[in-house]
Amino acid sequence: MITSHMYSSYEDCIKSADIFSAEIGRILKETYVIDFNHIHISVSIGVKLIDGSVTSSIEVIKEADIAMYEVKSAGRDGIVNFNTTLSAKIGNTLEMERKLYFALEHKEIELYYQPQVNKDGLIRGCEVLARWYNPDLGMVSPLEFIKIAEKTGIIIDLGNFILEEAFKTLNSWEKKEHALEQLSINVSVRQLLHDTFINRIEYLCNKYLNEKSQNKIVFEITETLLEEDLKKVISVMKKVKKLGISFSLDDFGTGYSSLNYLREIPIDELKIDRSFVSHLGENKSDEMMLKTIFTLADIFDLHIIAEGIETDAQFEILKTYNCHLFQGYYFDKPLKRDDFERKLFKQKVKKVNMEINKKKIINRKNIV
Repeated sequence: MITSHMYSSYEDCIKSADIFSAEIGRILKETYVIDFNHIHISVSIGVKLIDGSVTSSIEVIKEADIAMYEVKSAGRDGIVNFNTTLSAKIGNTLEMERKLYFALEHKEIELYYQPQVNKDGLIRGCEVLARWYNPDLGMVSPLEFIKIAEKTGIIIDLGNFILEEAFKTLNSWEKKEHALEQLSINVSVRQLLHDTFINRIEYLCNKYLNEKSQNKIVFEITETLLEEDLKKVISVMKKVKKLGISFSLDDFGTGYSSLNYLREIPIDELKIDRSFVSHLGENKSDEMMLKTIFTLADIFDLHIIAEGIETDAQFEILKTYNCHLFQGYYFDKPLKRDDFERKLFKQKVKKVNMEINKKKIINRKNIV
């Protein structure tokens, strides 16, 4: 155990702790040979200096543990010293976690809908996105609260809320005859593999949708799902697909996908990650990667959506490929339900007017 009073300065104490931790790591990472197999391990070390700021051994261990998990969240195999910055970060996370427990009860979660358009710029679908506004925290980034929801298990209740609201919304749009081809909903790993997931989907389908509208639902899953029990994942996906629901592999090309996964998992769509789209026209390697993805899509008979489109140049390049739908701020940001519905209504009115004008032109020609 190292205490700060053993050294002339706090900095000397930190330096000594780092040297000591590094030596522990070096020893632990030495190769182990068990039954002729070479075993290699990584080491994540959290350090807490005993400097009088804590009052009990339990608190020391807790803060060292927090530092260790900070190493793991950053990719593992490293050393982190618990400090005031980390303490504040953990405090903020815990406060956010506490408030998230009551977010649904207080009606702080709202769904937004980002348009997905075809080559002509007509809305043909949308992605459902959750937004959380808390009176104290303000608008919280989904990157933050979804991660916390996953970690704590809140994602199950949150996911059920998102699913029901999205199904209810599609039901409303179907009654108003808004012509959408698909409604994409993000589904987390923990949610998909939960024991109640399939029964929940069946219940919501029976309550809000018919066979035609069920075919418009697309569940977006990320490549991290492929790290889980693949047989169980595939089994759940196949049961859901029997209801007419499709699956899209989100952020394709950034994670764990392989040709073998594309062959085994029952997906219907690939969603090209924005990281490939953002540098189109700048990097030839990104365009080569796009060509490869589209070739794979043709081989496996998959639709493709390109997301993160922000410029006309990106849209024009992507239109030269066999892209099914396009999504990004170039077309529109995520919209509240009423705003999105107004866009659908305007599009429908415009289409009706075009058809009326077309008929008038035909009638004039017939008269002549």
